[in-house]
Amino acid sequence: MKLLNVDLTNRETSWEELDQENLSHYLGGRGLGVRYLYDNLPAGVDPLGPENILSFWASPLIGTGAVSTVKLCAVTKSPATNTILMSLMGGFFGPELRFAGVDAIVIRGTASEPLYLFIQDGEVKLKDASHLWGQTTRQTENTLEEELGLKKMHVASIGQAGENLVSFAAIMHQGDAMGRGGIGAVMGSKNLKAIVASGKARPAIADPDAYKETVKRIAGVYKESMPLKLFGATGTTRHVDGLNEKVLYPTRNFREGAFEDYKEVNAEALYKNFVTKRVTCHACSVRCRREAVITDNGFGEVETEGPEYETLWGFSGNCGSNSMEAVIAANDLCLEYGLDTISTGMVISFAMECFEQGLITSEQIDGLELNFGNPDAMVAMIHQIAKREGLGDVLANGVKRAAQEIGSEAEDYAIHVKGLELAGYDPRGAKGMGLGYATSPRGGCHERGYPLEELLGIDPNIDRFAYEGKGAYVKKKQDEVAVKDALGFCVLSSAGTTLADMAELFANSTGIDMDEATLLHIGERICNLERLFNLREGFTRQDDTLPKRLVKEAIKGSDGNMHAVDIERLLDDYYAARGWDAEGVPSSETLERMGLGESL
Repeated sequence: MKLLNVDLTNRETSWEELDQENLSHYLGGRGLGVRYLYDNLPAGVDPLGPENILSFWASPLIGTGAVSTVKLCAVTKSPATNTILMSLMGGFFGPELRFAGVDAIVIRGTASEPLYLFIQDGEVKLKDASHLWGQTTRQTENTLEEELGLKKMHVASIGQAGENLVSFAAIMHQGDAMGRGGIGAVMGSKNLKAIVASGKARPAIADPDAYKETVKRIAGVYKESMPLKLFGATGTTRHVDGLNEKVLYPTRNFREGAFEDYKEVNAEALYKNFVTKRVTCHACSVRCRREAVITDNGFGEVETEGPEYETLWGFSGNCGSNSMEAVIAANDLCLEYGLDTISTGMVISFAMECFEQGLITSEQIDGLELNFGNPDAMVAMIHQIAKREGLGDVLANGVKRAAQEIGSEAEDYAIHVKGLELAGYDPRGAKGMGLGYATSPRGGCHERGYPLEELLGIDPNIDRFAYEGKGAYVKKKQDEVAVKDALGFCVLSSAGTTLADMAELFANSTGIDMDEATLLHIGERICNLERLFNLREGFTRQDDTLPKRLVKEAIKGSDGNMHAVDIERLLDDYYAARGWDAEGVPSSETLERMGLGESL
């Protein structure tokens, strides 16, 4: 596997071979990226300074035809949280990067003027992007497609949000996003507008016949799987009803756990009135994504990919709005500007609560009435955030810093962990989710240890209100997701591929012996190395916490009882399961067992 080094300051590029031993210890993707950043980035580096490293990592499985292996992973230090940041993108860009002859890219320095990186069949050029600066991501893709005139190419780019260093700016590829944690701002700080990939090569396979048979067998499982067929029909949006019924659907900035108008903004309403077709990622038969259209209704004509559940929730119940048109319009604006939809929805709901509490006045927001349930004001704020205009300049720094600037009791309304806004699951009714938020390596993220069995009731033996056993459960989920991220699997659509299947695919593709137990050991190693990175940056147990609202303000659950989250109790259980001490520091025995003794 080949790594491309890019020095933007000196406009130089070079190649090196990826170490096979690192591949056997970290698999690819997130694993290799975390190892590289830990080894090469000193503590205390400014995430938006030229010293920060931005890297992109494929896995040996991406582009090989294996179902659901599409997730390219970017790794850097987050400008939103100052933690390690791993962000993943589906679609077609990751496979195309490998077809172009690249398995990983490491970007250093800062260009003196806007550039884009062009990779075609192993040839690399840094090209002027001055004419692209100021364009939306869709405009950038269209302009590059017209200029380069290639029959097949794929683009990953930033919009104005990344250029303006919004702390939750995303890198976009068509309708896909590397969204959380501000990775688009890191790219913008380097004056890198886009990466273009085009190629005809196909990744090498160590045992092509065995690999082909494994891929064929797994594809048959996907074809016959009724759960995956149901998931593909409406994707993540199908979760609205069940989560709302369970009082897990955060409403009005997590003040409540259910939205009274959820039927106006659920999957049925979306697909019946707005979805025009289903779309998919490279080599994925699930087809869980969609395109939606609105003709006007005050937001103009919009045709966009999405929304997913998190976006649907973030711009509906979270902001107290029952307008599906506003959700679709907001989704499209975030795609165009290059904004993470979760954080964007959360900073707006935070501002709405501050407005209703008198901490923000209409004069500060050009006369907007920023109340919960006002979809016009909600959509208007997206423009201000991306352009850093008015109050948008404050909100563009995320809820943690915005609350500090606004002052008074605003921090009580800032729903985040380590500076990353929470996603669309209320942990007061799902204790494992609360623990996952608190201990995610990149801040308040739901996906790096997605407890779906708890949230969706998939496993009836898991009591979502209980505390017992949640430490071991969340650890296991985090280790599994680390494996999937390292191998490039989609966390959701990979349900038809077992860990044993993944081990077989890795072994056949690389020639490196692998089994299920070793995969989980590697996942645990990745999680421990990420912990070491964050500890080195100064994070402690005190940072593994939840917002005051979720700890102090109990709400009535679907069982009729009042629930908050005792995060300290959960942390004690989790640290013990991880082999960490009471302060959350991995023991020397744990690090030796992980092969990380030299990382102390």
